[in-house]
Amino acid sequence: MKCAELLAAVNQYVDGELEPGICDPFQEHIKGCNPCQIVVDNIRQTIKLFRADEQYELPSALHLRLSEALRERWNRKVDEDRLRVERAKAGDFEALESLLVKYERQIYSVARRIVGQHQDAEEIAQQTFVSVIEHLSEFRAESQFRTWLLRIATNHALSWVRKRSLRASVSLDRTDDEDSYDKLPHPQYIAVWRESPEEIAERRETRRHVDEALAELNEKHRIVFVLRDIEGLSTRETADVLGISIEAVKVRLLRARLMLRERLTRLFGDEATRVAAHSHDS
Repeated sequence: MKCAELLAAVNQYVDGELEPGICDPFQEHIKGCNPCQIVVDNIRQTIKLFRADEQYELPSALHLRLSEALRERWNRKVDEDRLRVERAKAGDFEALESLLVKYERQIYSVARRIVGQHQDAEEIAQQTFVSVIEHLSEFRAESQFRTWLLRIATNHALSWVRKRSLRASVSLDRTDDEDSYDKLPHPQYIAVWRESPEEIAERRETRRHVDEALAELNEKHRIVFVLRDIEGLSTRETADVLGISIEAVKVRLLRARLMLRERLTRLFGDEATRVAAHSHDS
């Protein structure tokens, strides 16, 4: 197996989905190629870092505004989540409010990571919960309430992004040359991280660096990473939300992982362990 072939299969290896016929050559290559082993470890650490990262602090006025908006629009429309959903459908406002308060921080964080500005994220969070009231009767528990809620929040955030993208002439659901495995961004800075992702995430001063690394991705790569690696949607769910193919999700996710790994390893990698970049055609 060549390094370039390994790079194209990194997603499946990291996610534990490598086909049996590829697994042995992959493992054999990793054992004999220290740079590739470090790159794989870096990618795993990158994902762990974003998952371990402290959630955004909610704006102080968000909960009050949310509660007021929900009460205005409630008007009798109607696991632990399942019980609360059933009670909410029956007209119990307190059940609905407790259910949404449970997820308000996560919804705000998803919106913030997608759109980048706290005021826009606050508006998206409110729109999300208003949509829940208006469409709660349509929820059939075919998926988890959390997944359904994340889809609504993501769609609102994507609507905002698409409006902005129109001005920037960027399409999130149109595939292009970057949605293939050709010309993947090959790792250049290869080093073992000085600390674990959990240790890095504990330091508040690293939050800015982590946020900046994510914000530097273009929107189509950032959104796939947020949905798939931070919020834990499946590849198929991510594809459904974005209206693109599963294969496009896999390629965008791989590119996002590689680009974030490069940026974060330059920040957190130990120079003493750095190895030279090598030809990926070897």
